[in-house]
Amino acid sequence: FFMIDENSMMRASLLSYRNRKLLNENADIISIVEFIIYSDSRFTGQVSDEEAYSFLNMLPLSHDDVVPSITIRANWSVDINKTVFSGAEPYTSDFHGGWYTDEIAALISLKLGVRAHAGTVTREYNYYAPEYGQPRAEQNPPPPFFSKNKKLIIPFCKKNISIEGLKEVNNIHHLNETDFNHLIRAARSFQDSLWICESSPNLAWLLMVSALETAAQQWDQSKGSNIEKFKESKPNLFNELNNEQHRNLIPIISDEFSSTFGAGKKFRDFCVAFLPDEPQERPNFGRIKWKKQPLKDIFIKIYNLRSIALHTGQPFPAPMCSAPDSHFGISEMGVTALASSTLGGTWTPKEAPINLNIFFHMTHSILNKWWDSLYLPN
Repeated sequence: FFMIDENSMMRASLLSYRNRKLLNENADIISIVEFIIYSDSRFTGQVSDEEAYSFLNMLPLSHDDVVPSITIRANWSVDINKTVFSGAEPYTSDFHGGWYTDEIAALISLKLGVRAHAGTVTREYNYYAPEYGQPRAEQNPPPPFFSKNKKLIIPFCKKNISIEGLKEVNNIHHLNETDFNHLIRAARSFQDSLWICESSPNLAWLLMVSALETAAQQWDQSKGSNIEKFKESKPNLFNELNNEQHRNLIPIISDEFSSTFGAGKKFRDFCVAFLPDEPQERPNFGRIKWKKQPLKDIFIKIYNLRSIALHTGQPFPAPMCSAPDSHFGISEMGVTALASSTLGGTWTPKEAPINLNIFFHMTHSILNKWWDSLYLPN
């Protein structure tokens, strides 16, 4: 579809958000759609919402594998005939690699800290459908989920949890569109990390750090001007340009490179600003210090390892990509002895301070605190 009247059209992106906004404005419900969420976690309770999105527990008998677990019932108000799918000019600002079903699945994954994958619409109720709706074949089964070992690398991800927390998804219309855009991209990276963490833990590390960086970028944009960030991040260069001859270049450079100024500091400061909650259950052995400064040091180390992995191809330390020691509770440290050697490498607790399982807990806690903060007035 090509644009007819741009003022009356709606972008075919971030549709879960746009639909929720329309419903909040009492727009007509064009149809009701249902689609499945696949997961390997066990859910209790459900959320019935007559206005927008309901999360219905399918009560599967098996939870050993990834199975259909939740049905999403969505009231739908977006008129497809007034939606822009393409045009003459490129547009990628809202692109995150998924459809509205994927947006809701990503929000479920982030809110509950579980693996969640959206299927396609399996039933639709509208003016053209029979009284009990029109069933449709599933077209989007979950991706293969592989585990190399019997022991999970992220055991915290497979859990028994109430669906009640998903009520928050029906509040997304209270966010501004830019914040929701960052939220979905962070949630999508977090969601993807959980599907590959058991088979490719090094990539899962990168995706979790990326999820935090996406959120940190939004958080940082609300803190000071680009010129102030340029001055703080590159003081020597700023001072070199701060003269009559070159001062006009400062705002140009500030805007052009705003997303790269102090990337590591931005990541660290963001994680500290939304300091993760301490886990409810801590191990008797292999416990890290859950204080601000020790956690800050860990965040610095993680970002350095992320940069090494991206720019030199050297993976995260093997102990940080392994299943946690569970002899005295689920260990939080990457290396619990004096050193750990495998695959031609040796690491001490300093080089591998935590494992991926506890970083999953940290990332989940930090991102949900940030999500909550988006509702607060600036």
